[in-house]
Amino acid sequence: MSVTESHQKEKSNGDELEIRLGDILNFLKSNRLKIILWAGIGLVIGIVYAFSKQNVYTSQTTVLPEIQTKAGNLGNLSSLAGLAGIDIGSGASAGTDAIRPDVYPDVLQSVPFALHLLKQPVYSKLFGKETSLEQFINEVNKPSWLGSLFNSEDPGKAEAALPVTKSKPLVITKKQENLVLVVHESVAGTYDKKTGKIQVTTTWTDPIVAATVAKLSLDYLTEYISGYRTEKARSQVLFLESRLSEAKSRYQLAEYALSKFRDQNRSLYLNTAKIEEQRLQADYILAQGVFGDLSKQLEQAKIKVAEDAPVFKLLEPARVPLKKSGPKRSVLILVFGFVGLFLSILYYGGRQVIVYLDK
Repeated sequence: MSVTESHQKEKSNGDELEIRLGDILNFLKSNRLKIILWAGIGLVIGIVYAFSKQNVYTSQTTVLPEIQTKAGNLGNLSSLAGLAGIDIGSGASAGTDAIRPDVYPDVLQSVPFALHLLKQPVYSKLFGKETSLEQFINEVNKPSWLGSLFNSEDPGKAEAALPVTKSKPLVITKKQENLVLVVHESVAGTYDKKTGKIQVTTTWTDPIVAATVAKLSLDYLTEYISGYRTEKARSQVLFLESRLSEAKSRYQLAEYALSKFRDQNRSLYLNTAKIEEQRLQADYILAQGVFGDLSKQLEQAKIKVAEDAPVFKLLEPARVPLKKSGPKRSVLILVFGFVGLFLSILYYGGRQVIVYLDK
């Protein structure tokens, strides 16, 4: 290839590049009104969509849970119990935390939590009355007359009854499932591994409801963890209370039988009477000993419940938010405007490319 041909090819490529840039400029110039029109349509749609969305408010509460590792937090109480004859061994309270703190937020994503929360009363600033959270969600998400036209579900049609089995699994209806999803989307918990703090965040269309649900969620979480940590000790307390009640009845019956026998046989010195008295006295001493031992074990079990109960330090209570957290209407409007601009350029540009290729 000669120098002249190479120079002509470079010049040809430069002219082709200038033509392509010119085509783009001519395209934008010739279709600017259409592009501006579609961008304006996108802005209008964005404005309608942005202002059709309700304001949402976010409330947060932070708590610092106790991470139990070893016994010793009730050493003074153990010493006092020892003076009373109750032995609290070191192995009774030693051990690690029953549930990992990083699992705590998962409790707020469970179905039982959502069903519990839906039954709780909340005061709505939006409606000016107190209702259950379930009724509040139904009122907020009530479809408009236009939306009801496209709703295929019959509101008067009752859901079919689900079969009842012996295993009694958790059964929820379709309506309850939708409500549970709303709760799970509106309530979230996070655990900071560095600081050990747990934060509960709730987002609702009512500021008072947001703060109330945040507090209710934290209360449920702390009660759940406390119940989990003390479940075994509380079961032991219930068992010992029932056994102590039986032992007390036997002790009282043995005491009454011995006293009655002695009252009826004061002046008798028969060997058979002495043998019967010794037998009744032995029963009385045995019942008294069992009753005393169970009493000590019951007190020890109650102390174990208090020892296993976790401690939560509230760092930041749930507050009623003063400002909305969303939606960002200006951002939504700009996004719709850019989408309209992009689609218009893509559409008219594609048409022009197709026409050019056909030629």
